[in-house]
Amino acid sequence: MPFPLLTPRLSIRPLTGADRADIFAVFAAPEVMRFWNSAPPRDLVEAGEWATYLEDMQHRLGYAQWRVAERATDRLVGIAGLQPLDDGPEVEVTYALLPAAWGRGYATEAAAAALRFAFEEAGLPCVVGIAKPGNTASLDVLRKLGMRPLGEAEHWGARWEKLALTAAEWSEERVAARPPLHTERLLLRRFVPDDLGPLADVFGDPMVMRFVGERRDPLDAELLAASQGPVRAQWDEYGFGPLAVVERGSGRLAGEAGLQVLAGGSDVELTCTLARFAWGRGYASEAAAAVLDWGFFGLVLARVMALADPANGASLRVLDKLGMRSLGTRWCNGAEHRVVALTLGEWRRRGSAAVRPDLPGE
Repeated sequence: MPFPLLTPRLSIRPLTGADRADIFAVFAAPEVMRFWNSAPPRDLVEAGEWATYLEDMQHRLGYAQWRVAERATDRLVGIAGLQPLDDGPEVEVTYALLPAAWGRGYATEAAAAALRFAFEEAGLPCVVGIAKPGNTASLDVLRKLGMRPLGEAEHWGARWEKLALTAAEWSEERVAARPPLHTERLLLRRFVPDDLGPLADVFGDPMVMRFVGERRDPLDAELLAASQGPVRAQWDEYGFGPLAVVERGSGRLAGEAGLQVLAGGSDVELTCTLARFAWGRGYASEAAAAVLDWGFFGLVLARVMALADPANGASLRVLDKLGMRSLGTRWCNGAEHRVVALTLGEWRRRGSAAVRPDLPGE
């Protein structure tokens, strides 16, 4: 995983000695230092020493604390990465974000990228996380990442809540949630050229398309073929996109379900469009639950959103079954849509088994 580490919203790279102003900005915030394990740098000179130390750590160990920025603007978000815990053999995931970036899921997103690097690039057998008992926001991030509580421990001369995640736990969960995805009745896989004909039948049906896209019109074969370029570009850039939904028993293409970057922003959206023959059989709930497993456990996304036309009662019922919370309404694709969302922690606590594949109604 070469640097920069890219997530849907963030770009993460090693710090250099030239990043002293960024380090000073993050650690000069009293709200940040209230839960940190050392005193802040006193000035830009000392911040430069921190930056040089972290640059050297990256060269020595292959990991360190890194600069986290918004992917679209390169605006500083904070610092996150990996470091030896209390100068001992254990390695901890660490993050410190500017207060202006709090409450947006950035800490979970950055920490998830650090864990992925730890297990898939650095080959670490285990990563721990610590948070002061009163730091509920940080503890919530560690729990969202699936880290197991180990109780209190003393590090850096203070008492901390300590959690851990092993490489075996990480790999088992992620491998099971990578396409192709298998459910009781469905196979979700990458599209192949032979799927375009059956897919044209799905997207060429006016009843299917009455709530889909900005046009709300059927797509002919030419328009559908033209749409595949942007789809491939999203797969190349983000590592996710639409998946073909196939009936396992018949091999018949039932439609598509997957993830895409939400229009007009950087949030990730759950999508699902099924042929009429697949309606009312619980396929939408089954496919969407598998996609959420992929998004949260396979891709370690911090949050997944979904949009539905207020008149599309079937889709709204599916989203409700999945436990997605209402965020109000949003103008998108030329119409007002109901917006719902689910976080990694909420999905982990609920569990994909909460959606029964045989439950009809969509």
